[in-house]
Amino acid sequence: MTTSQCILTVVLVILCLSGNALAILNKWEATNFCICFSSNYTILHLAIPDNPSQPCLSCTKQWCLNQNLPICAGASLGDTDPDTATGKEGDVEARCFQRDSPRDQLVVTLFVLTVFGLLLGAGIKNRMAKAGFETNIPWGAGRRWWEAWVPRRSNEEYGLSRRSYLPVSQADSPR
Repeated sequence: MTTSQCILTVVLVILCLSGNALAILNKWEATNFCICFSSNYTILHLAIPDNPSQPCLSCTKQWCLNQNLPICAGASLGDTDPDTATGKEGDVEARCFQRDSPRDQLVVTLFVLTVFGLLLGAGIKNRMAKAGFETNIPWGAGRRWWEAWVPRRSNEEYGLSRRSYLPVSQADSPR
């Protein structure tokens, strides 16, 4: 992968991340929609529900008729008595659904961040090798990447000296 391809990939990933991050930060609740059925159907966004804590309660037959939709022209409401009505009366039917839940947005964002991290690691691997870091050794062996920035201290600075420790075989064991 050339340097220009790496830069282009990083720019594209950052643009995708900023769009997802802004969507997540601006709106954590799911987007609610109402489907109005009559001779055909129309999907409408419930932008300002009557009860924001329960937005699907606003998606009713009367709400669909109040939107003055062409598919509902001349439609009747039917029996509105809650004791005898089944919900299928009249010419209009309304259903509510949610889309773009925060969980879905979080899964997508974490996936994109993971891919970005892997691409970034692959992109800087050669630079790490040029700086003297071994990139093909196991994790537990050799110098780790952060050790280059951590100042080294001797045992005396910690109050430790090699003379104060004895190997286990020479130490007195309790009997």
